[in-house]
Amino acid sequence: MPRSPNVPRISANDLAAYMVASETAKQSIIRRNYEPQPFVVTRYQDARSAIKAYLSDLGRSQNPLSDALSMFEQRAVDPSESDTRQDDARQSIEVLTSLRGMDNQLARYQFHETGHSQPKLMLAGVEVSVRVDLWVYGQSRGDEQIGGAIFRMTQDDGGRRADMGRYVATLLRMHLDQNNPTNRTPANRLCMAVDVRHGEVFAAPASNARRMNDLEAACRVIHALWGQL
Repeated sequence: MPRSPNVPRISANDLAAYMVASETAKQSIIRRNYEPQPFVVTRYQDARSAIKAYLSDLGRSQNPLSDALSMFEQRAVDPSESDTRQDDARQSIEVLTSLRGMDNQLARYQFHETGHSQPKLMLAGVEVSVRVDLWVYGQSRGDEQIGGAIFRMTQDDGGRRADMGRYVATLLRMHLDQNNPTNRTPANRLCMAVDVRHGEVFAAPASNARRMNDLEAACRVIHALWGQL
């Protein structure tokens, strides 16, 4: 079905960027999401698949990462590959190398695969695409809990990585409140943005009401300005 421009749509990462952006940059983010986008090569797609396969394996076999690294090393110097694919291979090598340095931080989490099709988060009339990379399971005092992980691969977010990460994690928690695929209880501590490049994990804060309210207020503005800029 073709996309209707009357329904405001934005990705979780773009909404997080909107929350920390200047007023001019906010307008650009709304405009970019409103206007039809030409086909764009998805960055880090193969790296993301390798990371998901590695973390969702209970034994944490290194094979998915090792195989992916070998593939990227060949692709980076293959003259038959485009410049874009070669650059993506080089950047993906850096991402996977950084992930290996996060083993101590991620070892305590139980990661599980997600479905290919995921519902959207509806927030103040805006459809927010929260693409969860892996579900995260845990327990607390006998209560079976659930969260999720979104892997962020970008090099730099203008010094606002922590803020953006916590907004993404908060959107993940809000997404679970609406679209929980299990009978488990959503838990803030298990909703996380994994900043792979910088080796940091940003979980949804325990006291998160202000961020939730701010996100809803931002979506009301996006809804009001949709198609007006």
